[in-house]
Amino acid sequence: MWHIGRLSQAGIAPCSFEINLPDQDLTVSPILRTADGLETTLAAVTIKPAQVKSIDIGFYAPQLAGKYGSVRLHFRALASRSLYASIMINELGHPIAFHIDGTELPEKFEGVSREGIWWLPNATAADYLIVTNLGAATIHYQLSLYDSVGKEFKQDLTTGPRQTSRLSVRQIIRSSAISGTYGGITIQAGKHAASLDSLHLVFDEQAEFSALLKMFDHDKQVTVKERDHTKTGTWTLRAPMLALSEPDPALAFPNGTVLHPQVFVRNTSARPALTDLRFVWRTQSATGKAAGPQIRLAPFQTVRIDVGKLQDGKTFPKDANWASVVLATKGLPDEVMAVAASYDDSLRYGTQTPFSDQLGFKWEGSQWEYDVQHDSIITAGNGGTKPTRTGFTLFYNEGTEKYELEQDLKPDEQMWIDVGELVHEQIPDKNGKTLPVDLASGSYEFRNLTDPGDATLFEGKVIYDKTFGHVAYGCSSPCCDVNPYMAYNPLGVPLLGTSTQDVWVPDNCGGNIIYDSPFWGNWSTASQSIATVGTRGNHTGVGLGPTTSYTHGNLPEPYGRYMCSNQTKSPSGPTTVKPDHLLVISDVTSVLCTTNSTVRRIIKYWEVDVNGNQVGTISTEEQFASKGANSCNTTINTSETCSPDTGGQLQDAISVGCNSVGGSCGTTFTKQQWLYCPSTGSPVVFATPGDLVIHNNAVTVGGSSQFAAGTRIGPNGVF
Repeated sequence: MWHIGRLSQAGIAPCSFEINLPDQDLTVSPILRTADGLETTLAAVTIKPAQVKSIDIGFYAPQLAGKYGSVRLHFRALASRSLYASIMINELGHPIAFHIDGTELPEKFEGVSREGIWWLPNATAADYLIVTNLGAATIHYQLSLYDSVGKEFKQDLTTGPRQTSRLSVRQIIRSSAISGTYGGITIQAGKHAASLDSLHLVFDEQAEFSALLKMFDHDKQVTVKERDHTKTGTWTLRAPMLALSEPDPALAFPNGTVLHPQVFVRNTSARPALTDLRFVWRTQSATGKAAGPQIRLAPFQTVRIDVGKLQDGKTFPKDANWASVVLATKGLPDEVMAVAASYDDSLRYGTQTPFSDQLGFKWEGSQWEYDVQHDSIITAGNGGTKPTRTGFTLFYNEGTEKYELEQDLKPDEQMWIDVGELVHEQIPDKNGKTLPVDLASGSYEFRNLTDPGDATLFEGKVIYDKTFGHVAYGCSSPCCDVNPYMAYNPLGVPLLGTSTQDVWVPDNCGGNIIYDSPFWGNWSTASQSIATVGTRGNHTGVGLGPTTSYTHGNLPEPYGRYMCSNQTKSPSGPTTVKPDHLLVISDVTSVLCTTNSTVRRIIKYWEVDVNGNQVGTISTEEQFASKGANSCNTTINTSETCSPDTGGQLQDAISVGCNSVGGSCGTTFTKQQWLYCPSTGSPVVFATPGDLVIHNNAVTVGGSSQFAAGTRIGPNGVF
């Protein structure tokens, strides 16, 4: 959503921050869509790797003053999450701001509903329920509002192509039979659910209060296994940065400010739900864990948990400043959802932290800020079951420089980064580097360094404005794996020897790593008479010829709107069992042509297995990395097409041929290699004699003028 003008008649300056993730420039074309679906294309923006750029929509589209709508960002990239984008809607001169993340248009999303919690914290707070149709077809949907006990009011609504609707929960409740100050929201589209997006904003200009109540997709077909990244059999939500009653001094709230931390938990299903809450608290000098209440929820019920009452010195300390809230349920994903908020009595000071079930092996973060009036606090936590070394990187100076920290995290532990403290105190990173004192903004990244493909990390971030006391949370994007493939295509396995196949796993942020562990224990071959394979992809050659290798494993694949879901992926690839090496039988150089004393070198080889045994008749060919110019002006015969070697014996006759130039004329063919040609599939290298230096009066192979009988030549040369 973007907005130019006043939320309820006040000045708003919206900006879109965009971050290019991989190692390539991106050209991004922003397209504004007004509420009635009309489009305005802004000038394209080029973004360098890890760079942050902002676009003041009000400045570049003044003709849209007083309007609102959605934004579409068009770009071309090799990875779908090469771009992270968000919109920050600020009310200038007031502590009212909304951070709205951009999302991908999901696929295969029919039947998925949007679920939320509505909250009206006082009698004067206004709200907007924003519903956007991102597609080209009209969407008919049903809006259901529930009170806290689950009583429903529903109505049928329609949103046209590319249009945005703005509704008021307060006004709907006034005209319905439900009441209260909080409850649930369900938006269910009959068709085109993937094109339907929504969010809920609450604000009070007199109290100078604003909150964004995050909404979730509820796919009733998703299983716990698909969203249980730590394989505990339990679906888990986390809110990593709940500000507690005594706010962190770093937030710069007025002395004596007391916050009222609370968590709203809602059952989105028609059956009872049971959830457990726990907390990982943090003071200025200590951390700890505390069990919270077990919550029983009736169908569609919403409950409010007063976290402040748990700060009694028994459950967790009165002086704790922060808590990570962990909600676990045995039910299906998104049958329970939660929203956390922490504000003082006046609603003037406070902050939020969104819940998410996402864990990642790598997170690409949004913009952080630091100046006289702003600071950013960023956290990453270990949501896994084993200790993890976590890498944190700040990118700055338009993405060209970086500041790196590392920390070992036990399960549930978090690393906390106060950007302002790093700059002001000139704290060196792991390489001894300090941040420039005039640094103002940049982007960031978290990585799992212990197991670079294991999705165990969660994250959070707040940016606070010291002038107005407003704190806005910002999210980052988890990177998901996409389309794993075999590292060697084909894999060459020596007869009676071994070779190991690996799996390349790209991610949709532009990364690519060898990541084998998800596939361990799941390997097989199409023909065990040709090759067998062990638990970790280690193949053994049994008989010459081609076969296919298979494996499968669970990876966090892209799902929905900027999410990852555990999916079984099954890469496969060709495997060819080949001779192990060439064994020199004889190597003789003699005169071919007496006129200019042209020589010819004939090398005879046996094609053998690992134990030196002949493999019998096979087909082979040779290849070269390059061929130089021939100063003898002759044509040199080579064997660069597959042909049989009778009895498993290969003969290589090397000469420039008879010529009229004589002397030391000749040429160089670099990196001669011999390949085994299977009955199907691509030839595979099994011997590399090396560079052929072919002169009229001398021939060397791999730097040698003669190989002794019994010399072994394998894929990497003489051994």
